[in-house]
Amino acid sequence: MARLMLVLGAVLVSCMATTSCGPASDGPGSGPVPPCSLLTVPEIRAAIDAAWSPGRQQVSEGDTDAIGCAFSSPKGFVILWSSAQDAEAGYRSSRAAPTQQPQQDLSGVGYEGYAYTSPGNVQEVHLLKGDAYVSVAVGAGAPPGTARHFGDLVVAGLP
Repeated sequence: MARLMLVLGAVLVSCMATTSCGPASDGPGSGPVPPCSLLTVPEIRAAIDAAWSPGRQQVSEGDTDAIGCAFSSPKGFVILWSSAQDAEAGYRSSRAAPTQQPQQDLSGVGYEGYAYTSPGNVQEVHLLKGDAYVSVAVGAGAPPGTARHFGDLVVAGLP
């Protein structure tokens, strides 16, 4: 549990330092896409066989426009972040961050995206679709390509 908290803290610090979880739309009255609606426990379990907790929504202390959703299991974690302002600027800042290299381009029709795996084997996917910017982080030990698979599921659920 202490290791999970340490890794979750490192992901959040990375997220806030690069604004990779930074804001997602600037329209009046708009808000972030609810991240817990973008991925389900059965979808996660199909990729990583373990007993997963339901997604737990959280608000970022560093960016009050960001909403997170954390799933956890004895095998690791899956965290999604969605935010409410400056989606394109947040995505571009994350993509340009030297700590987020090397990247694999995941862009498709109607959206942009990239995947990155940290030296600690935390897989990340960052997606920009319209006014929505969502990132997905998958804890160490997940099979290669897991975050990319979750990114495909998430982008399909974005408006």
